[in-house]
Amino acid sequence: MDTLTIVFLTFLPCIVIAVVAIAIHLILRILPANVTRFLQFNLTNPGDNRPPEHKPKSKVSHSYRTDPKNRELQSQLMTLLRGDVATGKRLLRQQRQNNPGKSDNWYLEKVIYDLERDRGR
Repeated sequence: MDTLTIVFLTFLPCIVIAVVAIAIHLILRILPANVTRFLQFNLTNPGDNRPPEHKPKSKVSHSYRTDPKNRELQSQLMTLLRGDVATGKRLLRQQRQNNPGKSDNWYLEKVIYDLERDRGR
């Protein structure tokens, strides 16, 4: 065997492997996302196969947590409810359903007003 044949036989498998790898890479880029996801299925850790969860954005505005007036109203509501957060959330949710489009402070004031009215204050 001459030198050219030895070099050719040595590098031919490397070239074939490189061409096949590039072809597979290009095919995977062309495939639809669901096929690609199927081909990347992880058998050793099935939890990794779940699609990422898309959490809906909160319907509560940012001012609900940061506005000082709002914080004061929240504190007043919690005092009236003796710290019962679940009841406070339920009452606010009911007001949001019954009166959509109002401000966060309005809902808090309405719940506080209703509680005080019902208690005869």
